[in-house]
Amino acid sequence: MADALTMVEPARLRLAHLPTPLERAERFAAAMGCPPLWIKRDDCTGLALGGNKARKLEFLTAAARAAGADTLVTIGAVQSNHTRMVAAAARSLGMECHLLISGAPPEEVTGNLLLDRILGASLTFLALAPSDLTPQRVEAEFSQAEERLRSAGRRPFRIAPGASTPLGVHGYRLAYDEVTSQAAGLGFRPDRFVVAVGTGGTIAGLVLGNILAGRPARITGISIAPPGIPEALGVPPVRQLVEEGGSMLGKSVRVTDADVSISYDHGGRAYAVPTAEGNEAITALARTESIILDPVYTGKAMAGLVQMSRSGQIARSEKVVFIHTGGTPGLFAYGRALAT
Repeated sequence: MADALTMVEPARLRLAHLPTPLERAERFAAAMGCPPLWIKRDDCTGLALGGNKARKLEFLTAAARAAGADTLVTIGAVQSNHTRMVAAAARSLGMECHLLISGAPPEEVTGNLLLDRILGASLTFLALAPSDLTPQRVEAEFSQAEERLRSAGRRPFRIAPGASTPLGVHGYRLAYDEVTSQAAGLGFRPDRFVVAVGTGGTIAGLVLGNILAGRPARITGISIAPPGIPEALGVPPVRQLVEEGGSMLGKSVRVTDADVSISYDHGGRAYAVPTAEGNEAITALARTESIILDPVYTGKAMAGLVQMSRSGQIARSEKVVFIHTGGTPGLFAYGRALAT
């Protein structure tokens, strides 16, 4: 565990329900041919049905409050877990929220979008195709929204896509320590962490935590789409997030190729398009452990863990912790794909 006495911690507001449970998944592991498996239940972090963004937003909302902001602004897809949790964080702090939704308004309002509406966020639908998303376009949309809000007398604060910034990574730098402490209490040490990768902030935090702890574990990311999501949104690479996050603590952190492993073999043909393997993992985990995954992020990541275990890429002797990053509300937008 990192020596807290040698680090200057960034300011943080307490938003998440922590610590979240660390649960053994013996029946699922036996049924699917996995090594000993524990699931870190970050679907239980709170903030309008939970998810990984709660940990990152503890740091980013502290920065927003320090800046005197009264409105949070962010961007995400129609069924974005991130936008829903930013809206929830804003309301919990007595702030307003404006969401830039990259897609077009759907015929039915369900899942995360329904919660965005219930939380009272104001929404701007951009109706952009995936090919339209570029760092320049994202920056332009942010800037225009912020200018409109300032003209209306608001004080906006930008939350980057996925809350994936050097400041945001400290949520999962601390989560790494939380898991290792819980694991020690249960009598084991994790050999590997497995996590879904979208914009990369969550895996960056785990990598930073692992480096500061002396690299006792492997950190494996399962991309939930083909390469290109962080680049399209203007999010820095994982290596940069880790190193700049370390600098914020007064630490000189250098990331090696061995520190970050991301597989792009399990994301399917596109973001937010379910895969058969992901749906199988969702059903299997629900029926063995009563833990619910989603088809956009955690279902694909768990399918990757299963396939890597079956192929020998993850050894049967390893003790594996799967980070459940949430996404439960989005499940309800995929009924046709899952109702089998």
